[in-house]
Amino acid sequence: MQKPELPNQGDQNDSTPFLSIIVPTYQRAARLERLLVWLFAQAVNRQRSELIIVDDGSADDTWKVLSHAAEGQSWLRPFRQSNQGQAAARQLGVDNSRGDVLLFLDDDMQPAAPDFFEQHRTFHSKANTVALGGILPPPGDPQRPAFEYFYEKSIRRMYEDFSSGRQKPAGKHFFSANVSLPKRLFLSVGGFDRRYRHAEDRELGLRLEMKAGAQFCYLPAAAAYHHSPTGRYASFIRRAELYGGYDLQMAALYPERLDLHPKSILENPPALKRNLARLIWRFPSLPAQVNQLLVIAAEALHRIGFTVLALPFCSVLYTINYARGLRLASPTTHAPEKDASHAA
Repeated sequence: MQKPELPNQGDQNDSTPFLSIIVPTYQRAARLERLLVWLFAQAVNRQRSELIIVDDGSADDTWKVLSHAAEGQSWLRPFRQSNQGQAAARQLGVDNSRGDVLLFLDDDMQPAAPDFFEQHRTFHSKANTVALGGILPPPGDPQRPAFEYFYEKSIRRMYEDFSSGRQKPAGKHFFSANVSLPKRLFLSVGGFDRRYRHAEDRELGLRLEMKAGAQFCYLPAAAAYHHSPTGRYASFIRRAELYGGYDLQMAALYPERLDLHPKSILENPPALKRNLARLIWRFPSLPAQVNQLLVIAAEALHRIGFTVLALPFCSVLYTINYARGLRLASPTTHAPEKDASHAA
């Protein structure tokens, strides 16, 4: 691997906060070189920042790539641990960080502008809030599964609601793919809960809001492109089911927050989602029989250029599997799942 070049180090007298950029990674040796080029290209003051990448027990050449990239310079600080999931990997990064501000970034995110890091860093010189950076579709619109367009449409609608004032940024919008906050605020609520292998960011966001009274701000100037490597409907379906269960757990922690309770999907409009959720509540084994048909329909429409028509099929697919996860988690309260990896 050719080592990326470091651009200008920045003003030595800069008094803005010290920024710790924390990136967990797992089994991404083949993609890591591209990520490092993107991150090293940032025109950030390297006297007032550090890049911490945590290898979460990869079995490929991830650690070798990181170690080579870190030779001869101190800005990149790689760490590794046995496979414990993203929450534990991020927490290890925090435990070894030197910054006043923490920026969490996923290993499939590409900064959309050369001042991406600086946007996060300078924001915190003026505000004591959590900054939700923008998550954008990949540039050039490369071919990807229809469910990625479904995710992207949902995120775009959320940002439009932020901009119009229809919705206020809050803890439930804390997505660790691109978010920054003061380190002392993070530490005041105890950091990530290592038991969570999914939804650990949403859980932390709710804790920041409910326990620490944190304020949240959407920061569109600090946007990054999402190059999702998932590509598998099985992962999309499994994620929907997991989030049904996790959302129920989090709602139980804050019973006064009725807006968090996932059972609202059984009561609120739109009618199609409500009726589908009720059906799955009665017959939780049904998704296994219809998932494949919905996948075939969504991908067939997407493949022939009718992606807009494929999105409702993805929405139905997510709804019925989310409802199944909710139903399966309802009889008892389960501890967060401990799966073998944090791959999506």
